[in-house]
Amino acid sequence: MLRLKNLSNKYQKRTLRVVYGQTQATPYAGTLHSSLRNTDGSFRKPLSTDTSPLTRSADAFTLKNGLVPGQVVLKGANDETFALATGANSAAEKPWGLLANFVGGDLDELGDDDFVGVWRGPDSVYEVLAPAFDDTGLSAAAGSNTVGERLKLYAGVDGRLVYVSSPGNRVAVAELIQRVSASRILINLLV
Repeated sequence: MLRLKNLSNKYQKRTLRVVYGQTQATPYAGTLHSSLRNTDGSFRKPLSTDTSPLTRSADAFTLKNGLVPGQVVLKGANDETFALATGANSAAEKPWGLLANFVGGDLDELGDDDFVGVWRGPDSVYEVLAPAFDDTGLSAAAGSNTVGERLKLYAGVDGRLVYVSSPGNRVAVAELIQRVSASRILINLLV
């Protein structure tokens, strides 16, 4: 449930919606990594200067000062903590799923709690609304895509889903089923 701090946000839509997931999609419970909280317990946006838990090359994307559902998250190696993906061109960064909650800012769903949900499950289908994905380059790539071939989407440097023409060692997070518009895509989750 959204804990709106401003009445002007009452029409905010959830940026991630499960379309087909009766047996494939799994909401996975965990907690935010401590790097996403200030010492007073308030939300802290991941910055390009961060080195913990991962080195970032860009500030994390935020909407109204908080993270949005649909951003790519990573799971801690030996615990149930989640951090925002950095989009590193490395096979070592393995996406775990997509953030299910608004975290921090004006749309915060957590309040003082650190418990979050992460959607995961190969072959589950989701509708992702902007700005939870980066449409840069996606329109041209989707327009030139051939029948039977699906574009792969990866974690971007700001934590959002993004199309990358030369992914290198990156691990694909999803396949694009349809780019409906610049503000809406359908994806098949791969993690």
